[in-house]
Amino acid sequence: MINEDGKKKVRLMTKIAIYEKNEGSKNEKVSEYFRSDYIALKIISSIVSVTIVFGIIVGLYVLCNSEDLMMKFYQMDTLMEMAKKLIYYYIGFVVAYIVIIIIAFFVKYNGAVKYKRIFSKNLKKLLVRDADDEDDIDDETDYE
Repeated sequence: MINEDGKKKVRLMTKIAIYEKNEGSKNEKVSEYFRSDYIALKIISSIVSVTIVFGIIVGLYVLCNSEDLMMKFYQMDTLMEMAKKLIYYYIGFVVAYIVIIIIAFFVKYNGAVKYKRIFSKNLKKLLVRDADDEDDIDDETDYE
């Protein structure tokens, strides 16, 4: 029969094992960075991906409206206006995406660090219990 302290220890070990299996490796990678470094890295990779996505969107727009664009292509004023609009749309698209990325990865980083702290605290509790158990065993087997 397991006593109450043994049940608590088993529960604690189960929580630690579940964390390590499910979230541990993901949170470990995130928490290796400082928050600002992690978010900056994600912003840089997001700018690359948003540029590719924006290029695909512009390409699809050009394909769908190629006839109208060819009619306007030879008018220099219209061409400059279209280029300015395209630049403004790109900047707006990138800024909106970066704001979303900052918020999302800020929340993700804070969550990972929070669960990493809980994991560390539970691990310390387990180590303290193990040390206490070893002290109890040493006392029982002391024949002097």
